[in-house]
Amino acid sequence: MAYWDFGSYIPVTGITGNHWGNTSLRLSQSTNLIKIALVAGLGIELAGFVVPACALEGDVLKPYASLTYSYDDNLRRFASKQLAQMSTGSSDTSDTMLVKSAGIVLDHTISRQKMYVDFRLNKSTFNKNSELDNDGRDVIARWDWELGNRLEGKVEFFHKKALVPFSEFQPLQGTMLSLNTRTQDRRLLEARWMLHPRWRVRGAFIYSEMEYGAEAQRAANLKEDIQEIGFDYLSPTKSIIGVLYRNTKGSKPQQAFQGSFISNDYDQNELKLNVDWAVTGKSRLQFLGGLVDRQHEQLSQRDFRGVNARGNFNWMTSGKTNLNAAVWRENNAQSFVTTSYTLNRGTSLTANLQATGKIAVQGVLKYEKRDFEGDQIFGQFRSDKDKSFMLSLMYNPVTSFRITTSFIHSDRESTSDMFEFRSNSVSVTGQYEF
Repeated sequence: MAYWDFGSYIPVTGITGNHWGNTSLRLSQSTNLIKIALVAGLGIELAGFVVPACALEGDVLKPYASLTYSYDDNLRRFASKQLAQMSTGSSDTSDTMLVKSAGIVLDHTISRQKMYVDFRLNKSTFNKNSELDNDGRDVIARWDWELGNRLEGKVEFFHKKALVPFSEFQPLQGTMLSLNTRTQDRRLLEARWMLHPRWRVRGAFIYSEMEYGAEAQRAANLKEDIQEIGFDYLSPTKSIIGVLYRNTKGSKPQQAFQGSFISNDYDQNELKLNVDWAVTGKSRLQFLGGLVDRQHEQLSQRDFRGVNARGNFNWMTSGKTNLNAAVWRENNAQSFVTTSYTLNRGTSLTANLQATGKIAVQGVLKYEKRDFEGDQIFGQFRSDKDKSFMLSLMYNPVTSFRITTSFIHSDRESTSDMFEFRSNSVSVTGQYEF
């Protein structure tokens, strides 16, 4: 399997998911080319490599197969050659990886009911670190339903198993290199009811579960039960402004502290403003932000009260170019053993160019500062600064075949020296749609 493309896929969690308002998931072929470059690029950011499913939505049944060859000069994200020598017995930090993938997409519409399924299996093999060889899988199933003229919604299932990137999981010095996979499952039920041509109420129920294969990281296992309700105004220009309330009940394994075990379960409430504004015919501004109150079952010193916000501005500068800028400030409960949450603040800039009908180019700059605020109660504090650059080129010689080449540079500074790293990676992917 490819590395887990953490950060590349934003879970569609009802109201606060990737697709705000009634934004359609269906793309034209020219737009889809840029989407493929985006997924291919962001999927390997700071992590590894991912092979995107590229069958165009609208095809009833579309099998596909792909092959990715990649090189990484610092696979395990070591801070230095000396640390690599101490941990593995070798100062060589590089490796190559081959990913073979096959899948099938089902996309079908019956009356006003739209059904979409993408099922994919992949196999990853490493040249030097063969103990990391593994099989992975991805499943996305979605039903966009409509009932009458006022009620609509979505039912979605998501499942993924993949190797955890070493930027998130770095074994302690002297420990053996081991396989660590992450399995995520998510189920979503969402409904939207048009009270009036200009007013809409929405609700969603989401269950999410994340499990790690390595014993050393199982303390980061996470289960979340989420309920959302929102109220929106839809303008004649197709802009949206509304409010959102969200409650999340999270459960994590207990943690040893001062000779006893403490609960890491929490209850989080959010009240946010939701804006999707069509600034012009070629630009759109999206904003989701507001107050967050996170309370832990034990050790209230870890509680978080503050503001979470994410803004996104998309500008179609021409028929062939697109710019996207994003900023965010969010607390995140996932991925880490030593902390109950991190506070992430960052920004990114993405440029897409449809150079010709067969060639698409994308560049991404990203910066994020991550403070491990949940650590402070245990007498320790860690802060990371991640900087990355990605350049991706995709060539479509014929409709059914495409080649994608990507380069990633990643750099992390940390208050803890062992978590710093610098890496460069290159990948080439060929994919054929039958």
